[in-house]
Amino acid sequence: MKTFRLCSFMILFDEDHDRKEAIQSKTIPLDDGLIINKEEAKKDWLIEVVVSPDWRSFFEEYENSEQPFMAEVTITKKTNDPATIVCTVRSIHELNENISVLMDGVLVVKKDDLSDMLLKNLLEEGYQGQSLFQEYKHRKRNRGQAIQGILTNAYEQVKDQGYYTPQDVTKNEDDQNNDH
Repeated sequence: MKTFRLCSFMILFDEDHDRKEAIQSKTIPLDDGLIINKEEAKKDWLIEVVVSPDWRSFFEEYENSEQPFMAEVTITKKTNDPATIVCTVRSIHELNENISVLMDGVLVVKKDDLSDMLLKNLLEEGYQGQSLFQEYKHRKRNRGQAIQGILTNAYEQVKDQGYYTPQDVTKNEDDQNNDH
């Protein structure tokens, strides 16, 4: 396993998002955070965010519903490219002044993968030459409808491949309880 410092955590959307609207991302202000690569075939990660108690009810909704959501995480330093992960809240714990939210995640898209998918879509739409370059820069910068479509497709692929279901969370909790 490899452990990294979590620098940023942004929720992109969940299954209930409206595909016709732009991504309504929500940056979660971190007091601290870790992300652990479990180095398993399914690209599983364990994520811990330490946040203000004001975020408790927000994360409790996801925990209680076992609702997966897509998030972007940046590790080690804020200037690194983000990775996109489908997450489910595993547990929430009280700390002295904050709360700790533990999540399971599956890596969906790295920044390079997203760029590759965006470029492929633009080529399929018929862009060429300078107009291809300009449109690529525009869509990458604006993270609009095109990026949302790519991320939505990636989210659906993770679910379809069986990499991530609410049962995974239950199984992981049962495994943990059996270890004690």
